[in-house]
Amino acid sequence: MESKSPSLIGLVAVVATILGILTTRMQTEHGKPLSWLLTGSSTTAQSVRIPSANPTYANDYHAMARQDAIDNGIDPTLFERQIAAESAWDPNAVSQMGAIGIAQIMPRTAAGWNVDPRDPVASLSAAAKAMAWYQNHYGSFEKALAAYNAGTDALDRAMAEYGADWRIGLPGETQRYIHAIVGY
Repeated sequence: MESKSPSLIGLVAVVATILGILTTRMQTEHGKPLSWLLTGSSTTAQSVRIPSANPTYANDYHAMARQDAIDNGIDPTLFERQIAAESAWDPNAVSQMGAIGIAQIMPRTAAGWNVDPRDPVASLSAAAKAMAWYQNHYGSFEKALAAYNAGTDALDRAMAEYGADWRIGLPGETQRYIHAIVGY
């Protein structure tokens, strides 16, 4: 068995020390822990409620989605199903129509919501807020799903034209989307 030369051991020690210093310096930005080290997001851990001591939780988008849903007063199970239907939990998903990210937000919508659709943490939060607003405005999670998927104009037209049978006035894709999430 060969012994390691002192220079190789010294080099490893120097590299380890440098990496330790760099990691420590990168962990704070104006005194706040950066979740980038945990998630790749530039959003602070404080703002996304991720305990910096638990990096496993930082990558658990399901737990984040559930918490965002609870925080916004919407059903967390249905919100999880919605995200599964949108992107299958893929933060890098891009649809044929151009929707981006884990919550499949269209670029124009993302600009209006002031969110980067490629940031899964921010997108989950924005989607939950939007769903809560839609649910409160339209009175049901099913209508909120229609607004999220087809847009508020399409939902408004369907409700005006078909009343209680509003679903038949939506595109087939949106009807299937709602059924896949709520089951009826």
